[in-house]
Amino acid sequence: MVEKVEIKTFRLLLRPFELSDLEDVLRYTSDPQWGLYLPDPRPYTKEVGERFLSRMILDNWDTNPSFAIVLDGEVIGNFHFNVDPKNKIAEVGYTIASNHWGKGLVAEVADAVIDWGFLTYDIGKVFARGQVPNKRSLRVMEKLGMTREGLLRSHYLEHGEPKDYYVYGILRKEWDARKANK
Repeated sequence: MVEKVEIKTFRLLLRPFELSDLEDVLRYTSDPQWGLYLPDPRPYTKEVGERFLSRMILDNWDTNPSFAIVLDGEVIGNFHFNVDPKNKIAEVGYTIASNHWGKGLVAEVADAVIDWGFLTYDIGKVFARGQVPNKRSLRVMEKLGMTREGLLRSHYLEHGEPKDYYVYGILRKEWDARKANK
């Protein structure tokens, strides 16, 4: 059984979500720029936020750990590490308040959580998906040393529209080699 943990990075605290995080979550999700490339409902209501937090708090960390991204005591985003034990892979997903875009925070979080994930789970690969026009997210994947593996054409409907996604991935041995060279 995987225990819930906190991870500290240079600038951030990554921790399990708490019910008291609702106001922070509603603050960053209310920004019209936030969620441009996400399937989350618009507007992002208090009810949606409560359901999100309930799911994050109740999810089993054996397969679905989720971290609140905390900067200076405020939750500014989230990071998911969804494990598929049968196939020995994990998918990461992330979002952060738009006023923190371009500061390297998501790459900092992803680096720490992927490290933790490879140490905690018996997996051989971590992958991520990003909408084709979401250049910032695709750049995060590249910064992490992930390789673009393919294009999923009209793969998901978001707000009723089919969207194309790139898939990026990194193998454990590639991650280990990358870390050894730092």
